[in-house]
Amino acid sequence: MAAATVPPLKISVLHYQPSGDPMDPVVQDVSDALTALGHTISFIAVHDRVFDLLKAIEKQKPDLVFNVCETFADDYRLEVNVAAVLELARVQFTGSGTAGLLLAQDKILTKQLLEYHEVNTPNFLTFDGEAFEAFGRMNFPLIVKPARSDASIGIGQHSVVKDWDELTKRVREIRKTLNDEALAEEFIDGREVYVGVIGTSTRPEILPIVELDWGAWNPDVPKVSDRIVKFGDIGEDHPHLVIAEDISPELKARIERSALLAYRALKIRDYARVDFRISNKTGEPFVLEVNPNPYLEKDSELAMAAEHRGLNYVQLIEQIIESAADRYGLKVKADKPTTGETPAVEAAPKEQRANT
Repeated sequence: MAAATVPPLKISVLHYQPSGDPMDPVVQDVSDALTALGHTISFIAVHDRVFDLLKAIEKQKPDLVFNVCETFADDYRLEVNVAAVLELARVQFTGSGTAGLLLAQDKILTKQLLEYHEVNTPNFLTFDGEAFEAFGRMNFPLIVKPARSDASIGIGQHSVVKDWDELTKRVREIRKTLNDEALAEEFIDGREVYVGVIGTSTRPEILPIVELDWGAWNPDVPKVSDRIVKFGDIGEDHPHLVIAEDISPELKARIERSALLAYRALKIRDYARVDFRISNKTGEPFVLEVNPNPYLEKDSELAMAAEHRGLNYVQLIEQIIESAADRYGLKVKADKPTTGETPAVEAAPKEQRANT
């Protein structure tokens, strides 16, 4: 491992934890990695009170918050609000800010931005009351998704529709049960792959491509990455993650270019995962979703890809810290100190530090 460029910091790991619930394993994974890197760690557990978050920040006075908070008050859509509170309090934190989280959370806005940047996405429909607007020529089957929900909420086998009656029924169900807008896009039957991107927008690193192996999936059932697929049984017969093989250099280059464009277009910071389907019919890669706050547990897609690149889990977390440190001016100065001197640190301007 190269010499560290970030000095020991006071880092608070911010995570979601309703009262009485066990701590998510990712919190311990991240904190163990940060401790191994020499940082001093504390925890900020939040549920549904902004006051508790601000009080913990005031008490701990961290140099940096490592943000793995993916929801607030049992609502994934409030993830962006947590980042907004941190920004209002002038707290330095890892991961995407309000802009990146907001742009990526709204799937309709994401697709419109990606289309503007000529990133290939499935043709889609949006709905306003009983009217709809089409973006490209549509062919059934379609898959209908909530526009702003996360973690495959509201997505399952029932999401794939074969005609207009099924489409309108599913759109109404999403409005009624999830209080969300609906997005319908062409269902791309093909390989599902995930591309991790880490680092600053000016110097990002594309990680090896990870694929979802569907195992002994029934060929008569549409391949939908719902919560059962993502969080259900594991094993060779069940859907599981593998490093993608048999991807041509030309296709790999196109996928990586799309991932990089998406990372920059959506103002993502430090790390992200971009999800693709490679069409069985045309061989074209389509961006399905951009996740600016992907799960960072040791067995996650991002960690698996990093390990294949030669970065162990601690080094992956170090890369994320270095990207954030570069943004806030927390890195060790390039000039080498004389023997015995403490390395000089680039301090952030006072107004950028946590207002605690």
